[in-house]
Formats: sequence, structure tokens, C-alpha cells
Amino acid sequence: MSDANLDPKTAFPVPVADADTQPFWDGVARGELLIQRCGSCGAWLWQPRPICPRGQTPGPTWTRVSGDGRVASWVVMRPPTLPAYADKVPFVVLLVELDEGVRLLGYLVDGDGAMLETDGAAEGVAIGRRVAVRYHDQGGTRLPSFTLV
Repeated sequence: MSDANLDPKTAFPVPVADADTQPFWDGVARGELLIQRCGSCGAWLWQPRPICPRGQTPGPTWTRVSGDGRVASWVVMRPPTLPAYADKVPFVVLLVELDEGVRLLGYLVDGDGAMLETDGAAEGVAIGRRVAVRYHDQGGTRLPSFTLV
């Protein structure tokens, strides 16, 4: 997923898919948020894995979720940061608990998926605040991120 020709000192970090995560990233590229679910016990699984850790059932099913949830925690990123983020700080990283119970990290973005340069105060970021998934482009890779609702 990353471009090997990018300068590592100024490039944004992007995820590198593996056999377990490729369906997740393929879904994100299509604008779908997919989470694994065990076909036997119904548990939602995050991080992606080949076997459900509860009942040891292989082959969890990738299932589309709404991407709606609540802020479980958040942090404001300030300097010093990686060089690629130098003109973006401050920005907010959210830990979101999806309505399905899975927790994901993502940037605080506007309704179009653009990262907000903010400390979150003006937007009213708070634990428990409702959010919805949006997709942010970072270095040519779409990332699930969240906007306040």
C-alpha cells in the first residue's frame, strides 16, 4: 500500500496490508468499513485474524458495519511530530468504540474526510460524543477516520 519512492523523512506513514488485513483495506478503498465476525459465536473480532479466539473457529466472515460509534478516548497531537505532520499540528486522534463494540483509531476529520487542524475544543470533542466514519487520504491510501455528529 505504500509508495516505495517516497522520501521516508517526509512521507506519511501508511499501513501495509498482510493476508489477515487485506480484506479490511480493500473495503476501506471502496468506502466500506468491514470487521470480522465469528460465524460460530457471533463475536466481532479486532484485530483481524484467521481464527476466532473464543471458540477457535476458523474463517471469520468480513461483515460491513455502519461506522457509527462514540468517542472512547482521544489525544491531541502537538509538535514534535514526524516531518510529514509538521504543518498539520495540532490534530486529534480518536479512539472510537463502534456500535458493534469494536474499537478503532482514526483522525478527527470534517464531513469530507479532511484532517482538521485543531485541538478539538472548538468542535466539542468529548468522551461519549457520537461520531461517524469518513475516509481520509494519507499518502495515497484511504484511512478510516471520524467526524463528529
